[in-house]
Amino acid sequence: MKTILVLLILFSTIALPAFGALDDADLNQIRLIVQEEIEPIKEDITVLKTEVATLSGRVNGIEKMMTWLMVLIVVAVGLPQVIIAWRSRKDQAFEKRIEALAQEIETLRQQQILRP
Repeated sequence: MKTILVLLILFSTIALPAFGALDDADLNQIRLIVQEEIEPIKEDITVLKTEVATLSGRVNGIEKMMTWLMVLIVVAVGLPQVIIAWRSRKDQAFEKRIEALAQEIETLRQQQILRP
C-alpha cells in the first residue's frame, strides 16, 4: 500500500505542471520569441523575391537568344536546301532542253543523209 501511495504522489508531482495555465506575461514572451523568429524569415523572403525577379529577367534574355539562335539555324540549314532545289530544277530544265536539241540535231542529220 505504501508503494502505491508513493507512486501516486510521484506521478502527481510529475503531472501537476501540466495543469498550469499560461498568463499574459507568458503569452507576451511567446509572441516576442515568435516575432524574433519571423523577422529574419521576412527578410529572406524579400531577398528571394528580388533574386527571382533578376533571374526572370535573365531567363527572358536567354529565351530571346535561343529564339534568334533557332532562327539562325533554320536559315543556315534551309537556305542551302532552297538553293539546291532551285538549281536542280534549273538543271532539269536545261537537261530537257539539251535533250530536245539533241533530238532535233539527230533529226536534221537524218534528213541530210536521206536527201543527198
